[in-house]
Amino acid sequence: MTGASDWRRDVVDRVGGLLVATLGTRPWAAGGWRWPAASVDQLAEALRDAMPGLRIIGAVVPRQANRERLSLLGRYAGNPVVVKLGSDGAATSLATEGRVLSLLTDRPLPGIETPAVVAHDTIDLGGVPCEFLATSAVGLGAQRAALDAPLRTFERDLTERLAPLAPPGRAPDDVAVHGDLTPWNLRRTRRGLALFDWESAGWGHAGSDLTHYRAACDAVRPWWSRDGGRTSR
Repeated sequence: MTGASDWRRDVVDRVGGLLVATLGTRPWAAGGWRWPAASVDQLAEALRDAMPGLRIIGAVVPRQANRERLSLLGRYAGNPVVVKLGSDGAATSLATEGRVLSLLTDRPLPGIETPAVVAHDTIDLGGVPCEFLATSAVGLGAQRAALDAPLRTFERDLTERLAPLAPPGRAPDDVAVHGDLTPWNLRRTRRGLALFDWESAGWGHAGSDLTHYRAACDAVRPWWSRDGGRTSR
């Protein structure tokens, strides 16, 4: 007879599978990576030591040329999680994202859901330190290209919430910015919107996020329309 924990694992795996399909994940390939310099088994074992019980399901963002970063989808404590890994500059970005997401968990943006930090630590891969950030996986709904009303007050709300991170010498008219506001980072959920990838968050000119968003929309609109309004992260 199947126990309660077994069917819960099955449900989470199914949810994870749906997230893999929705987010455009790639298979967890066997063998080694050029970065990090560790086998799949070594990487998975190091992450399990830091997060006991973690199970890797697939790669959301696979290893990319000239980029020392990787994003994985897994299951931890019965829930789907996204685990990002990075070194050097990518590790600094993960630290930024961790601080931003912690502030936004304490004071959520109206109408916009953000992942919650589950774990943030460093693992050892054959003597090489590698930083990781694990966050909750946000369930997504059908995607459409329309810009939603909450973004009209986005800069003001974000600036209020990230005030503790403001650099001492920032210009008086600078506002908090996401830094990579694109259609594939801003997604719909059943309750509203979700905004991912806060690694580039900081301070900049008013309107820079919306300018970046509109430029990205113009770039993806031709194939977005053909694909029925769906994108992959």
